[in-house]
Amino acid sequence: MQHSLFWLLDHYPETGESIAALHQAALEEAAEADRLGFRSLWLAEHHFLPVSTVPNPAVLLAAMAQRTHSLRLGPATAVLPLRHPAQVVEDYAMVDSLSGGRLNLGVGSGSDRSEYEPFGIAFEDRRELYREHLAEIRQRWRTAAEGQLGPSSVNVAPIQGPAPPIYVATMNADTAYRVGLAGDSLLTLISPATESLEEVAERVEQHARGLREAGAADASAEAIVMAFAHVAETEEEARSTAIPALARLMHTMSGSPLPDAEAFYLEMKRKGIGLFGTRQEVAAKIDRLADLGIDHLAFVSRFGGMPKGCALHSLRRLSNLRRIAA
Repeated sequence: MQHSLFWLLDHYPETGESIAALHQAALEEAAEADRLGFRSLWLAEHHFLPVSTVPNPAVLLAAMAQRTHSLRLGPATAVLPLRHPAQVVEDYAMVDSLSGGRLNLGVGSGSDRSEYEPFGIAFEDRRELYREHLAEIRQRWRTAAEGQLGPSSVNVAPIQGPAPPIYVATMNADTAYRVGLAGDSLLTLISPATESLEEVAERVEQHARGLREAGAADASAEAIVMAFAHVAETEEEARSTAIPALARLMHTMSGSPLPDAEAFYLEMKRKGIGLFGTRQEVAAKIDRLADLGIDHLAFVSRFGGMPKGCALHSLRRLSNLRRIAA
């Protein structure tokens, strides 16, 4: 199993950590993740919401590229309807250039109306705009790969040819199948609201079915499953960090405080959708995911304003659980 990372970089002033300090910590932890051998690192894009402090992941990813050597880097996801596709192509071609060809381009249409209104873009048009913009991104990269730089392509071509790999985000099994048919990779999340691991496994299987039917089973396309994780030396330590972090995050996401944060944490553990606890506990949960056909996990390892030191120690413990395929 391959292991990667996905960071929200959500911000909570009450913790005493500034946004600048949060970004600096992310740079330091990216360098550590690279040293520890994680496969890739993904950053969420959100606008006007404290659930993420990265409105343009390309900026922070470019900085991370200078501190890492083998870690692949990508947005999860670039919200395509909110930017002109030419700008997306330019920004992420620069990330590919600065990283020496380590860009993974995660794409999506976004799911929060409040992020659309300040841009003057109709939320109802997002899916159509997403399809149009993704088609233009593909076309611009094809043109650049043919050596035609300029207004119809981009002024900086990506290093990876003919284009960086595209990862499409979805929580829907039917959409995952269509992603596979297109020959693209899949990004999907085990969210705190996930009812069962089987529904996540179904997304992965449908994506694989699409790849098979497209004749792309031997291609490089893959499915990455993102899961909340925190590993500590003891269960008590895991609870003391993960429970308040989950409480802050869920309050931010839902607008309402959790009535019982500890019960919420325990229910996520019971269902296997929260990889929380000791090394032994989390290793067993990862084995369960592997049994369901999931072979690439991206740990949501920094969330809810958890202390930098706790997040870093968990990162190192997670690295010891890797079973990276040869």
